[in-house]
Amino acid sequence: MKRLALPGPACALALTLGLAGCGPMRAPLPDRLDDETQKKVDESWDRAFTPPGRFDHQGLLDLMVVARPYQIGVDELSFRSAKRFAGGTAVMEVRYDRAKPGDDLFAVTVTDPAGKVIRAERYTRAEVRATVEEFNQTVREPAEPDEPPGVAARRARLKRIQDVFPPEKKD
Repeated sequence: MKRLALPGPACALALTLGLAGCGPMRAPLPDRLDDETQKKVDESWDRAFTPPGRFDHQGLLDLMVVARPYQIGVDELSFRSAKRFAGGTAVMEVRYDRAKPGDDLFAVTVTDPAGKVIRAERYTRAEVRATVEEFNQTVREPAEPDEPPGVAARRARLKRIQDVFPPEKKD
């Protein structure tokens, strides 16, 4: 399985707007932007659609693919994805409304083959952010004696993940 690598301009835009990372969403909720960055995003949207036909069919798709405005600084975002597996279906849902930060949602619901819910988990933005931050910290291989506290536990958590979803092999 290969991931799509976005071209350099997407990274440049992300850096210009002061956004961390490059590529699709880094977590199952979009980032909440500070006021100045949000203002820049809003101005970009004004430029993109003033006039409404500023970009032709391909130009609009180019804009969406490279700049990723569908996920950066949006007012609302929601998506639902589902994956069937041997024991049923896993459904993941994301809901985000910039005006209602307390309503941010990342949920995972597992149903059996008959559709009966057998597990339902809801995660707060704080839980998602803390987990992203934990896994963004470097875990050295092999372990080193001077590792900060908590690295061994994070290494064990990462191993459990990699036992289920092995890391991609780099070409």
